[in-house]
Amino acid sequence: MDLLEQIHQRIIERSQEVEGWIEKHSRRVRVPLYTSVDLRASSYKIAPVDTNVFPAGFNNLCPVFRERTAALFKDYFHRNYPYVQNILIVPELLTRNLYYWENIFVLKTILESVGFKVEIGLVSDEMRDDVIKFRTAGGKELRCYKIRRKEDQVFISHFVPDLLLINNDFSLKCPEILKNIRQPVDPPVEIGWHSRRKNIHFEFYNNLAVELAKILEIDPWIITVETVLERDIDFDSEQDRNRLADKVDLMIDMLENEYKRRKVEQKPFVFVKSNSGTYGMAVISVSSGEEIRKLNAEGRKRMRVTKSGKPVRDVVIQEGIPTSIKDTNNVVGEPVVYLVEAKVAGGFLRLNREKTEFDNLNTRGMEFVCISFGREGACERKECEGFFPAAYQVVSRVASIAAGYEIEKVIKEGACRD
Repeated sequence: MDLLEQIHQRIIERSQEVEGWIEKHSRRVRVPLYTSVDLRASSYKIAPVDTNVFPAGFNNLCPVFRERTAALFKDYFHRNYPYVQNILIVPELLTRNLYYWENIFVLKTILESVGFKVEIGLVSDEMRDDVIKFRTAGGKELRCYKIRRKEDQVFISHFVPDLLLINNDFSLKCPEILKNIRQPVDPPVEIGWHSRRKNIHFEFYNNLAVELAKILEIDPWIITVETVLERDIDFDSEQDRNRLADKVDLMIDMLENEYKRRKVEQKPFVFVKSNSGTYGMAVISVSSGEEIRKLNAEGRKRMRVTKSGKPVRDVVIQEGIPTSIKDTNNVVGEPVVYLVEAKVAGGFLRLNREKTEFDNLNTRGMEFVCISFGREGACERKECEGFFPAAYQVVSRVASIAAGYEIEKVIKEGACRD
């Protein structure tokens, strides 16, 4: 029995205790409206490597999972905002990314399918006209309207929203126009990447994973991921690269000792990534500090900035988990799980035929295929890859709850306040 099967069996056997524990934490903290979690699963470990609280990629969900997502959204909004009928989606301003706009189109149709009226509003100081049209990857046209504000209420030209649904991580700053308005904003703009920090997220995740491991009676090491922070790194500075390289070697040595102790036949490696960023930017995989010391000009440039040109200063060094997942053509992949309020809505496999099991797969060349909840397939698309094991679902739910604790900490510390 492999690792995923073992964890799957433990979760089934202890399902009541696991659900009770998840419910306890979900009552204790406000879990994000929606999240997507990138997982890595190997023969000896499964853990999240990224948790996005403003997830894109809804266009990659199959029809079955879109219906499930719609039902979960309907339940969430009816419980938390029973008066809401008009929803304004606030997206990124990614004018050239046709697939991102396909994501927004699908998100809009998901919400409309359960009775909400939905429009799209842009936060933009440069936008001169009231409306901009964007083309999606599927050839559809989306009309997006400039958000305006009067006193403590925002609106677009023909539509006053009851609620703003944010699909923009506001990497550089918290938008003034959305501060202190009467309409609810979900998820809160205070927790964009201008405020979030990956080391904080993984600290919460690892603490929760240890609690879960006790319930499942498994070694916590199997579902945790070692993550350490290194501050004030300038990749163009030889001194800073040497300092970072020394820390990389320390983690590699520690992982080597753990592998020997646990009889894991694997050469350790780590990911070095920006402590605040998304879309797979500013991420490199290395197996020694020497690779950091000898990082060429192109590599340094890649690590210098993240999304929206935000400079990279703080990085995390994170234990690398090689993916053991491959499709029928031997292409490496990793699961991406979508959740609404820590309930699994669906997911897919991110494949990348240009990468190996040790690489960051969230980069150029990636493809997406459906996965299903049941071994027989829950989707009418016949290309569903494998099944959606309980380990994927529960580990992702833990990551989503961890994001809730992280958000609580960010807001308590006064992020986004002048």
